[in-house]
Amino acid sequence: MLTIAIPQLYCGASGQKGAYNRQEVGLARAFASLGARAVVLYPDPRLESPEVEDLEPGVRVYYCPARAVGVNAFYRSWQILLRERVSAVHLMGDNSLAVPGLYRFCRRHHIFFYSQLGVLRSSSENPLARMISNLLCTRNLAIYRRTPTYAKTPAVARELEQLGVHCAGVMPVGLDTAIIPTLMVSRQEARAALGLDRSSNYLLFVGRLDSYKRPLDLVPVLAALPASWKAVVIGDGTLAKALEDRLRTAGLESRCRRIRRLGNTAVQVYYHACDVFLNLNDREIFGMSLMEAMYAGCPPVARHAPGPDMLIEDGVSGLLTGEDTDAIAAAVQTAALDPNLGPAAQKRINEHFLWSNSAETALAMLAGQGVGRPGKEGR
Repeated sequence: MLTIAIPQLYCGASGQKGAYNRQEVGLARAFASLGARAVVLYPDPRLESPEVEDLEPGVRVYYCPARAVGVNAFYRSWQILLRERVSAVHLMGDNSLAVPGLYRFCRRHHIFFYSQLGVLRSSSENPLARMISNLLCTRNLAIYRRTPTYAKTPAVARELEQLGVHCAGVMPVGLDTAIIPTLMVSRQEARAALGLDRSSNYLLFVGRLDSYKRPLDLVPVLAALPASWKAVVIGDGTLAKALEDRLRTAGLESRCRRIRRLGNTAVQVYYHACDVFLNLNDREIFGMSLMEAMYAGCPPVARHAPGPDMLIEDGVSGLLTGEDTDAIAAAVQTAALDPNLGPAAQKRINEHFLWSNSAETALAMLAGQGVGRPGKEGR
């Protein structure tokens, strides 16, 4: 059986046991559903030896000892790839410093190596860290030029070509529907369950309250909307207090429900209860919350960014906007009044942005390369 490894090279909370919506696990489930076997690797600097978790048939997860350098994870060993008889490595390593070491191991042991990239340059707000990361990224580009490299968005595909890397195609991020509960409730039923006003309109923001998500921009948007509009903000971060202060200063406290943390099922109920989902990040690589909202049929309004520009067909499955606050507020009201946007958004995700789509693309490429056949060497 073809075995594909999906290692995470980012050292952070997203890969920890029990973390919600782990992209690597979602892709692994899709590979398993299509007849392959998938092994996911997450780094954990606290461990002295690997821990293993068999999630379901065909999906195994390892938590591995690693050294953290900033957000970069350097695994102590890649021997698990050999023990698990891995035929190919599917890497979402982007600009990670650990990419060259993994590539050399794969070359040495004839394991096929390919990538699915969402970003090529550092987005750090520290100028020095950004400059160093971008300089070191040139090592990764040399590897991406020699191996099959997919882009998560058309914007990254264009950037790859500009940097002299042949893009094998666009392989978008997918939604892992296995972790999303099926909710057969109307909007009014969902509101009743959450204690929301049945006669008000609700704008939903789900995400980190950090500068890159631009949560503070919600305040002037809410102020520009009629008094019948209220906001629900689910998330926490460094700008949480600043958001509360600005809401208070603007006299909008009573029109905003703030929720720092919420379980997955409850978040899904909010997607069904609210009129519009708002994404303000103008550098959004993809937007998992945006995808979830669309999957639930909540009409999206988003600033132009690589992810939203790919996900949303403007005027069909949502609305795309620029920076202007009044234009965003107008788009929110337009989206709420259009009965076709929600169903079209749901259809868009179901047809184009599930992990099964990415897995099918990868498996077709691997079959074309002869990966998994006896005697086939890696790249």
